[in-house]
Amino acid sequence: MRFMYAEVNEQIGKTCFFVTGFDPLSYRRPLLAKKALPHLKIYHFSKFKRMGLVGNLLLKYFLKIAKAEGLICKRSRSGGDYYVSALLRDFLGSLEFKGLQASAVIALNPYLASRAIWGAESTVILDWMDVWMTPEGGMNPLDVIAAEEADGVIFWSKPMMELITRRIHLEKYTYIPHGTDLFVFDPLRYGRRDRFTREIGIKDRFVLLYSGGLWRGNGIDLQGTDKMLEAFSLVARKLGNALLLLQVPKLDGPTLTLIKRLRLGSKVKVIGPLPYASFLRQSAFAAADVLLAPSSKHPTVYYAEKIKLFQYMAAGRAIVAEKTPGSLSALGRAAFFVELGDVEGMAEAIIELASNKELREELGARARERAQLFEWEKLAPAYRRFVFEVANL
Repeated sequence: MRFMYAEVNEQIGKTCFFVTGFDPLSYRRPLLAKKALPHLKIYHFSKFKRMGLVGNLLLKYFLKIAKAEGLICKRSRSGGDYYVSALLRDFLGSLEFKGLQASAVIALNPYLASRAIWGAESTVILDWMDVWMTPEGGMNPLDVIAAEEADGVIFWSKPMMELITRRIHLEKYTYIPHGTDLFVFDPLRYGRRDRFTREIGIKDRFVLLYSGGLWRGNGIDLQGTDKMLEAFSLVARKLGNALLLLQVPKLDGPTLTLIKRLRLGSKVKVIGPLPYASFLRQSAFAAADVLLAPSSKHPTVYYAEKIKLFQYMAAGRAIVAEKTPGSLSALGRAAFFVELGDVEGMAEAIIELASNKELREELGARARERAQLFEWEKLAPAYRRFVFEVANL
């Protein structure tokens, strides 16, 4: 049986590609797929590489069209991958991937799963990170077409899967969360709290950490970070030694303005973008007393099981999270939950955890235990079985 599995795995690896538009070292989902299928080839589709100078020229025109179309679609409340630009990308993608002879393709998100690119003969599996929806819940028709024409769909979020499968018809689908690779990202093993706090001068502080991005649509905060800052301002009045670490790529203008208005300059420290499993990033997680997981009502965020939640659990620290279907599904009982939008409730939760070390440790232990349910070693067999089932291997 083991020999048969190895033979089939090698067979699918020769003609099976994972195609992604993101750097696999930052958005690591292709590496989970490769753990499931060791012979799988990963194709990072960032430019039209095979088309040379012509491809780069066409890419510039595509980006200009997408930008112009985005301005129009914002007014009509459309969202996701736009129409003319998406059709042009399909055409260019079909030229880029021509000759790959792919018997099976796993595509990260719908725009790379289009049948216009791969034709009718290839097995296409859509690995759907974010189901993009407008604030009103509308979906781009081209995303829907790509999903419905795919041979299989893998959802990262169970609530999102339940929502979408009630709305559109899918042949085969499954739920496989992003999870975490504890072999690589394990702040309890690789992080150094004392060294981190000493080197950046935050020793003897009660440390809160938010890791992730800042995302605004039409000026609206979609990650919930504004509420988090407002809650922290209430905390800072009662806890003089409280410090908020923001491990974000950079501060945008509205966030910086809010920090100044709330007079949090000396109590907020930005540590910027860091490689996924770098010593400094893992040490920041190890240094945190509480990890913060704000959210919003935007459907794309509301139903998502965010990547950061699995990293938070791996850190074995207490988590304060706003209640959403996505956060409840990912975190289970491994967090201190507050109602979505309850700024005072979030502040009270942080203050309670600051005064109750036993509760912090209990929640941290629960989080770490739950992280082990989502280890890649446990998710990879399910991923492999689904690919084999869809590809009839």
